[in-house]
Amino acid sequence: MLANIPRTDSVVVPLLARSALTLPAGVQPVTFGVPFAKGCLREPFTAVLEGTSIEGIQLQARPLARWSDDSIKWLLVDGILPALPAGEHTLQLRVERYLPDWTGRPQVRIIKCDKRAVVVDTGKARFHIEPDVFRPFRQVCLHGIEGRPWPATEVVLTDAHGRLWHPRIGDIQVETAGPLRATLFFSGDFGKRRWLRLRARLSFFAGTGLVKVSLALHNPRRAKHKGGLWDLGDPGSVLFRDFALGIALPADKQVCVRWKADLESNERALPPGERLEIYQDSSGGENWQSRNHVNREGRVPCRFRGYRVTTGNNEEYGLRASPLVEARYGDMHIAAAILEFWQQFPKAFEYHEGRIWLRLFPHQWDDLHELQGGERKTHHMWLQCGAGEGTSWLEWVHAPTRICCTPQWYAQTGVVPYLLPAEADPDGRMRTFMHEALYGTASLLQKRETVDEYGWRNYGDVWADHEEAYYDGPKPIISHFNNQYDVLHGAIVQLMRSGDHRWFEIIEPLARHMMDIDIYHARDDKAAYNGGLFWFTDHYRDAVTSTHRTYSNINVPNDGIPYGGGPSNEHLYTTGLLQYYYLTGDEDAKAAVLGLADWAIAMDDGKLTALGLVDDGPTGLASQTAFDDYHGPGRGPGYVIDAMLDGWELTGRTVYREKAEELIRRCIHPGDDIAARDLLNAERRWSYTVFLSTIARHLDMKAERADFDWHYAYA
Repeated sequence: MLANIPRTDSVVVPLLARSALTLPAGVQPVTFGVPFAKGCLREPFTAVLEGTSIEGIQLQARPLARWSDDSIKWLLVDGILPALPAGEHTLQLRVERYLPDWTGRPQVRIIKCDKRAVVVDTGKARFHIEPDVFRPFRQVCLHGIEGRPWPATEVVLTDAHGRLWHPRIGDIQVETAGPLRATLFFSGDFGKRRWLRLRARLSFFAGTGLVKVSLALHNPRRAKHKGGLWDLGDPGSVLFRDFALGIALPADKQVCVRWKADLESNERALPPGERLEIYQDSSGGENWQSRNHVNREGRVPCRFRGYRVTTGNNEEYGLRASPLVEARYGDMHIAAAILEFWQQFPKAFEYHEGRIWLRLFPHQWDDLHELQGGERKTHHMWLQCGAGEGTSWLEWVHAPTRICCTPQWYAQTGVVPYLLPAEADPDGRMRTFMHEALYGTASLLQKRETVDEYGWRNYGDVWADHEEAYYDGPKPIISHFNNQYDVLHGAIVQLMRSGDHRWFEIIEPLARHMMDIDIYHARDDKAAYNGGLFWFTDHYRDAVTSTHRTYSNINVPNDGIPYGGGPSNEHLYTTGLLQYYYLTGDEDAKAAVLGLADWAIAMDDGKLTALGLVDDGPTGLASQTAFDDYHGPGRGPGYVIDAMLDGWELTGRTVYREKAEELIRRCIHPGDDIAARDLLNAERRWSYTVFLSTIARHLDMKAERADFDWHYAYA
């Protein structure tokens, strides 16, 4: 049931914040989603952040989703945090029913945005972006220091033969143009070398010199996957040596470089003329040489445990680096940080010959880097420019403040039907179990250490340790969940039930991993595969060189039993990504939900098959479960119906609702002989419960819209 929260002129939302560090005001931007009950909030509105010793801070806010009565269901909030000491804090979001007034406040303005030039002004700095040969910043001018531009940046790809390539942008979109945050999206390729594509997002924040830079490399080619096998070294893969963001410092200025390898270290100054390199070669964990990291040759390229710092002729070693690098010249400074530096090894920071390099795929790695066909990888960095003696350290990048609503608020809004706060659950067994999942000796976080689920391709996935039950190879088994049964959705529900911010340590890396690695970002393969989600890695077998793509040629059985395959309707999970979009506003999550929903429709479209001219009817790939000839209640159509409902919720497009209703009619009928369905056969038919749960969700969504039509009655 939807909660009955009255519509008033003021709505107060209780928030829980956890700050790992003590930071001054105005240094950390935050973005988070807030739900509202049906009928509770409508435009116009002004959102303000309040708390003990915090005066009202005006926020940027925009709707992400609406109820059927057009009231706001999810609101995305942006702000710059006030001063917060380390620890837990109770804050509140106050939403008043009047238009926001930004007079006299710093604002972000997009001055110009076309294929010739892009200019963004934050009130503190003006950023000039060159979109042809993509330079994230051709020039940055700090207000009040005219004629003293910030250094230029460049993006460089080094191919397997040592040749350098710069990206060229083909499309620019304004994703967000609010008063506090503006985000621009760029996409392009590397000129003649079109085998890799670039996706970039730049986010700017009012009254600051902060910029979030997200760069994604994408191999759009299909994998050849001969025999349904998806190993590294496939002809569709692309090999390259290095990919980096470079910052050129003024040649006519004396530059002072300061750095620290982690948050616990003291900052250190680099002697003039010396070179700095901070290179993370492996996770630094006890199992840093795990088979999880084998390359196409079956070799683990990790050479030493942890990271190495080189300054001049000196070398130092450590385990897990979270580095910060700052360059000062005159009264100006620039600082840089890479998110999840050690977790997504290999990574490197360098300073030499007047340039800072943020190496996302560093040349120091003992191999070429391989992007598989249809694979994508996104990295996130933060840059800050400023003047004077003010701090430019970006410690919070490695230990960000987390904000969520209270469990009671999530429950009473009804955005997750039947949600019960953990503290209100009279049976404490689930609460105990979930606490062990976060803090126990066999927690989800501890399991990362067991198989070293780190590195840019692995970080965020969950170790499928249950597959060891019938595995007789060397332990531990290397097996990946690939979000099986929607672990992401489960983690988000537990965050909402408990308010425990540690769930973010599961949620954020898993969502990013799923969007980049687990989805097959190809268009030239068969319709049943393009844009699909890869299964978990194969039962009771080591993943070896199949990475997160299920089937390896090393695991082909000797008895001639057919083996291999690809993405399928029985491994399709979109609801976690939908909730992640609502929690964060991440546009890639929204695109992933809709892309997976469209893939499910395409796999069932007979017109897209080789025999489409003869028979263009449904292929049945969206409705089968376990066997080609079973199209009754099961997880296959259940997951597809869920994806259709998520697409319908996001867009309101009837094509998704109609496909869901088509599958319901195809798979179940009031006149069915239930006994003949053999639903009590636990081994073969257990997943009919998945199908029934999606029908229940379909009924809930239709009821919320008061859409009691024939399809509702049938379901």
